[in-house]
Amino acid sequence: MSTRYFFFGTLMDRDVLELVLARPVSDDRFEPATLDGYRRVRVWKDTFPMLVADPDGAVEGIVYETRNAEEDARILFFEDFDYGLLPCRPRTAEGAVDALFCGIDTSVEPSNEVWTLDAWAQRHKPGFLKLSELYMNCFGRMTTEEAEPVWEKGRRELVAQGLIQLPSERIPDDRKRDAG
Repeated sequence: MSTRYFFFGTLMDRDVLELVLARPVSDDRFEPATLDGYRRVRVWKDTFPMLVADPDGAVEGIVYETRNAEEDARILFFEDFDYGLLPCRPRTAEGAVDALFCGIDTSVEPSNEVWTLDAWAQRHKPGFLKLSELYMNCFGRMTTEEAEPVWEKGRRELVAQGLIQLPSERIPDDRKRDAG
């Protein structure tokens, strides 16, 4: 069994995908694609992206087809419980294809900042790879809920070491009220 995914964020980075899949990945498996009807922004208070609906938007990414069910399981573990798979029809050089993308749960909020892979890689990739390695070492041993504290502890430690720099965003007045 294999699944075709549309990757629009950190999984477009070959090093991240290789870490998640626990195997080398060749560039020829990355098929450039565009998904219409969305725009890519950074998640509020974090460094990775999410897609938000935008009828005039289009997001550049890649289509990638997994080899087997274990690779699907590894990708879903990496994406965590904040994401769910949504069907999509990205455009490739050969035309539109059926794929899935990891859409974000509504409990995660977008920032107003456009996210690009190049800017992310320059600033955040090394720390993100270390954090992702800690988290993916939990695969097959824990559920995503059980592994979440490993992610959070690892992130706190990497922030303290200066290897991860989280955005320090001001909380708008309406979020202050909602926070109690």
